[in-house]
Amino acid sequence: MLHYLYLDYGGRAQYRRELKYSLISLRQELGEGSDARIVVYTDAPQTYAVWPVAVVNIAPHMNDWSRGGLYPHRIKPAVVLDALKRYAAPVCFLDSDSIVKPGFHAEVTDKLAPKEVFATVKCSVVMNRFEKMNPFPPLKGLRTTLPHMGSYHYDLEQSWMFNSGLIGVSPGHEPLLEDTLAFIDALIGRARKFPTIEQFALSEVCRLNQIPVSEVTDSFVHYWQGRRRLYMADRIEKALSPDWNDLTPPLEWDAMNYWAVRAYNYYYGVRHAFAGWKK
Repeated sequence: MLHYLYLDYGGRAQYRRELKYSLISLRQELGEGSDARIVVYTDAPQTYAVWPVAVVNIAPHMNDWSRGGLYPHRIKPAVVLDALKRYAAPVCFLDSDSIVKPGFHAEVTDKLAPKEVFATVKCSVVMNRFEKMNPFPPLKGLRTTLPHMGSYHYDLEQSWMFNSGLIGVSPGHEPLLEDTLAFIDALIGRARKFPTIEQFALSEVCRLNQIPVSEVTDSFVHYWQGRRRLYMADRIEKALSPDWNDLTPPLEWDAMNYWAVRAYNYYYGVRHAFAGWKK
């Protein structure tokens, strides 16, 4: 059984509305009778008490999983590893700032299935999309040792990064997640200016273990960029019921038209241009 994972911590209303919007789109895609399961990892389990989801309380783990708050995004791969061990089944993590489109479940299920790779049967790791080679040039010369993979050094020509708005893994991938967490720990402090070291760490561990990364792009929208996120915050607030426990889908899913996003951000900028001024 495939388990879809969401993460909510810190109690920010905007992020929770994004999660609700994304989760509703996923439920609509799964339809009635699906054997997939939705799990919300959260430090506020009572918030989801009446939702048709499984809930895992992460409050006792927040300090350890974020390394004392030094890198909160470390919680994401920690959640994925916990779910792999907890459910002993394939899991797929979705960032809250996402929209699931038709065909998503079938695509993720297919890409998580074992494949013949160079005469070896391997399960892909599923991620959102490829971003760039040599993502952090200042890490030139970085060397560390990971618990399973052993020695690592940053390669200016081969190092790469995929977007981790989506992380799909299967049983057997636990060592990848353990090395990813160790890699993040090695980068904390050294990579203060890099807010995406969790996705870089996972991408690199996959590359060096020759684990294929399968991208999901057309059936998954990840609107993490600032302008699109501002636009969606307004659209979500208007589209969803103010009743937190009402999971009725919106009349239509926002397509995030390029010109609509630009127009809203222009309006937003004008409206807030003098917000800090006082008479």
